[in-house]
Amino acid sequence: MMLKQMRWIGTTILAFGFITVPAQAAGSLVIGSTLHKLAEGTTFDVWKFKILGTGTFTVDVAAYEASQNNVTTPGYFTSDINGDGELTWLDADTYFYHDTGAIKTTDAIFRCDDVENNCGGTTGASNYFNGYTPETSPLTRTTHLLSEASVDGSVHFRRDPWYDVTVNTPGDYQFLIADFRLDPAEAVAGINAGDNFSAPTGFVSPILDHADYRVTFSSSDMYISISGDTITMTPVPEPETWVMLLAGLGILGWRMNEQIREKLGATFAG
Repeated sequence: MMLKQMRWIGTTILAFGFITVPAQAAGSLVIGSTLHKLAEGTTFDVWKFKILGTGTFTVDVAAYEASQNNVTTPGYFTSDINGDGELTWLDADTYFYHDTGAIKTTDAIFRCDDVENNCGGTTGASNYFNGYTPETSPLTRTTHLLSEASVDGSVHFRRDPWYDVTVNTPGDYQFLIADFRLDPAEAVAGINAGDNFSAPTGFVSPILDHADYRVTFSSSDMYISISGDTITMTPVPEPETWVMLLAGLGILGWRMNEQIREKLGATFAG
């Protein structure tokens, strides 16, 4: 009976190893928090990234809870994006830095503020730092377009950054999110100096002592997970890798069959 069971297991593993190859899996992660207004400026948040291989992921911010900068602009409306019963006004500015244990100006890679604004495509070196260009940067940034429909609940026509990041060099990085604008020197100092949150012109009694945000990270070729403030991105194995892995399991099952058969044969012979 045991021999038949093991033979069935080995045959099943081997068969499925060649017909059940996982397709490219999608990874997605949503983070969110609140930035605060202090006497000397506004705070910013830092999220650590451990990127374990090459691939591409999307950064999609939802933060500014009005569609326009002025209540009299045609098409103006508000939306409580995160459903907390209040409206806040973060004009999100995002950055990627190398993670060398601290925030250093020499670690800044690029920034992206707005959709199709201060977030150039794959041409030009605008808003890259430390001599990086799209051709030399370990992370390359490509903005989405204003003509694309938002998929994360954003309502402002451009203030919420939305862009793709191509990982050219795996490693440890930092993602910074702040109110416009956080210069590298301010990041090192730990405060967005002199900054204030800005409600749409004409909005009555706005909340200006804090601002909320939500960021969706997604990828079609990387798994995304989080532990504390550290986000890990792991490449999805190529289909060929799955074939080799599952075929190896099939061979292992077959070998187990043979070993059990030999042992049973020796037992009966004795």
